[in-house]
Amino acid sequence: MGALGTRIGAPEKPHPASAPGPRRVAEQQTGRAVTVVIPALNEAAAIGQVVRNLVAHYPEHEIVVVDDGSVDNTGEIAAAAGAQVIRHAWNKGYGASLRTGCQAAHGDIIVCFDGDGQHSADDVQRLVDEIGPSDMVVGTRPRYSYEPLVRLPGKLLLVGFADFLAGVKIPDVNSGFRAFKRDVILRYLHLMPQGFSFSTTSTFALLKSGRPVKWVPITIKRRIGTSSVSQARHGLQTLLLMVRLITLFEPLKVFLPVSGVFLLVAVGFLIANFCAGRNVPQTSVIMSVSSILVFLMGLLMDQVAALRREKHE
Repeated sequence: MGALGTRIGAPEKPHPASAPGPRRVAEQQTGRAVTVVIPALNEAAAIGQVVRNLVAHYPEHEIVVVDDGSVDNTGEIAAAAGAQVIRHAWNKGYGASLRTGCQAAHGDIIVCFDGDGQHSADDVQRLVDEIGPSDMVVGTRPRYSYEPLVRLPGKLLLVGFADFLAGVKIPDVNSGFRAFKRDVILRYLHLMPQGFSFSTTSTFALLKSGRPVKWVPITIKRRIGTSSVSQARHGLQTLLLMVRLITLFEPLKVFLPVSGVFLLVAVGFLIANFCAGRNVPQTSVIMSVSSILVFLMGLLMDQVAALRREKHE
């Protein structure tokens, strides 16, 4: 697989002269082949059941598990259950696994599915059916479903920030269960980070590009095994994600208010000194210059961000 990783356990392709399998029949009937991409890190306790459920429900779909450098036998279990497995030589991150899976997928529609047993195989078809004219369908989780209390403050902060940045109410900004049109998501892979913020970034990338996005309610179960999420490390990553999203999608939403505050302070000091019969204060000059510099910096970042977003459009 070269840069994508090492593929293990992939079933052999049928000879062209052989009878068409269920996947080819489904393509002929619907015109849409589906690839389910499952990023997995040390999910040996759950991955076998997850893959078997998907294969039983959708024998016509391509099931790709990206083993992100697991130290257990996640990859071997997934392959034995019927998935095509791509192995990263080391742990590259959730986003890197999805990027690998999307690049390796052959389906017209790519469904991102967690390997920890939280998602229901029944919901895959619901997302595929709903995609229609939309470029992405996101599975909306019940509010705070199976969410540890320690994560709620960060979750609320991210949700509020996301709504502010997007300018619309987003039902679920970082659900990992979502379906893309393959040709669309490949255009945005250069924007996707290596870590856990792939889901959030993809939401903003499509919304800010004016692409149609739909949200569909899904069912969530308690995960199997132990989460690899570290509260301290990923809490800091959430803050960095907010900074990254600002600079990538809406830099002026932050730089303009800051520039305005500096200008108001400058005008306030100027009026106060004039009323007191004094000359123009140095504080007003410094704040005025700072306001102009911050404004120009925001304009520059906005143009650079627009060029980066449109790179593959």
